[in-house]
Amino acid sequence: MVDSHQHFFDELNWFDEEHCTRMDDELRWARSECPVVHTNYDGGMHVVTRYDDLRAVAEHPDVFSSSMPGVNQVPVALPPLDLDPPLHRDFRTFLNRPFSRASLSRYQPVIEQLADDLIDGFVEDGRVEFVSRFAIPFTAGSLAKVVLDDDNEDRLRRAIDAVTAVSVDNSPESFGVVAGIAAELMAERESTGAVRDDFLQSLVDATVEDGRPLTQTERLGVVTVLLLGGLDTTRGALAYIGRYLAEEPGMEERLRRPDWTKRDLDELLRFTSTVSVMGRLVTKDNDLLGVPLKAGDRLAVHWRSGNRDESKFDNPDRLDFERSRNPHAAFGIGIHRCLGQHFARLQLEIAVNRLLARLTNFRIASGTAVKEAAGISIGAPEEMHLAFDHVATPAAATVAEGQR
Repeated sequence: MVDSHQHFFDELNWFDEEHCTRMDDELRWARSECPVVHTNYDGGMHVVTRYDDLRAVAEHPDVFSSSMPGVNQVPVALPPLDLDPPLHRDFRTFLNRPFSRASLSRYQPVIEQLADDLIDGFVEDGRVEFVSRFAIPFTAGSLAKVVLDDDNEDRLRRAIDAVTAVSVDNSPESFGVVAGIAAELMAERESTGAVRDDFLQSLVDATVEDGRPLTQTERLGVVTVLLLGGLDTTRGALAYIGRYLAEEPGMEERLRRPDWTKRDLDELLRFTSTVSVMGRLVTKDNDLLGVPLKAGDRLAVHWRSGNRDESKFDNPDRLDFERSRNPHAAFGIGIHRCLGQHFARLQLEIAVNRLLARLTNFRIASGTAVKEAAGISIGAPEEMHLAFDHVATPAAATVAEGQR
């Protein structure tokens, strides 16, 4: 039996559909028997599976560098994702403010309007392919409005279309279009001297190290990181929630409660863990994880596995909204804890509240099956046809409306 499990990891392909289907079971074995398990994937790496080991990695950036943040080689710079201290600290200093909950709150009305406009497009049909007609355009549109905040409506529409294209095909060309719009906006800010209190202005004004401004490569790298980090992950979490509304008894009633985001959202994030795995590079020989590691070794830090660690969470393989503590790693741990966590929470809160303000009795549409994604967002629905009814009573609508 051990040989079969080790064979799985020897031959592991993070993007293989069959391997992704088996991943949670195999990670359960690894946590129990071989918590830092080796795989031959992409030249070889060690997969870190236990929560406490993941924390050890996160707390020692001098030993476990973020300079290789993916499980595949990344050909472009991705600051601050691929930075270590002290430069990482400089980037987070100017990025934390525009992505704080307080700064993001100004966008709540336009994101709510985006959700309502999308719902308008299918509400009378009584059914919707949820991922392509709601989850993707909602997360892409929200990201475009926050990252590429622009008073020019034509250019903003181009930006939304471009970010949506990134979400759908993830090609270098689609990233290039977004980068071009971002560069155009930043150049305009610099040439006119116009000052705004938003994300792009923080890039224009930022200085790092000994006071030097960001290079154009660094500026566009930050934009790329936000696209990579903010599209698939939030879309995946939203698609998961749509599925649970359709399949989990009592879920709709839970998420209609005004305070559902205070605890229930964290359990949904822990359980879905759409940011499932990231990379690290060992910089010094060490045995901090209980196995000998050499400088130059690569690690795959498996946040999803940590969120299913039986030593940290009771009954980790089921949704349990009554957990008294939930120190989940859905946004990572340590200095690289997700920059966009408040933005992700805001989007999920708005999307669910606006859906439940108008729709009820969600179910998987008759004659359809959910198609699940392979890759980093393990198991997230990538095609899912939902049927629904209009909100049944004025009272239900009033409750949902009160959550806005």
